Amino acid sequence: MSEFTVTVLRFALFALLWLFVFLIAAVLRQDLFGPRVARSRRDRRRGRAASEAPAAAAHGSPPPDQQSAFSSSPTLVVTSGRQNGFSLLMSAGQLTIGRADDCGFVIEDDFASSHHARIYPQAGAWVVEDAGSTNGTYVGSARLTQPTRIEPGMPITIGHTTMELRA
Repeated sequence: MSEFTVTVLRFALFALLWLFVFLIAAVLRQDLFGPRVARSRRDRRRGRAASEAPAAAAHGSPPPDQQSAFSSSPTLVVTSGRQNGFSLLMSAGQLTIGRADDCGFVIEDDFASSHHARIYPQAGAWVVEDAGSTNGTYVGSARLTQPTRIEPGMPITIGHTTMELRA
């Protein structure tokens, strides 16, 4: 074989090795953060979450013991993160927050789990609970270890996204 052929084969092997490294990195990224979602699909999910909240509120009234506490439903507002300014009217039922399509609030955060946390009414107050997420859910600066009562204005942090209830 000529010297030129050996050099070309060396560069081809070098390129194949780098291709292998990039494929490994792509597989690791997908395992850690989930598959990439096209931008147009995210916009459709964001619209779906906003339109489902009023529909969920119209499916009946809360039980009598919760009627007075939830006569005016608060709004969940994203105060920082990719979806800054997004708001969702809370109904009297449970709201699941995460990256999965079946969540009531689909969050666009690589550090959120598919089913990260849930917010639900209990005994006339709103409660936030971590759903066994990897990176945790924080109220203020405290990481949740058990269901925690939240008041309007208390920051709830999931990954790089911060949100709060507003009355």
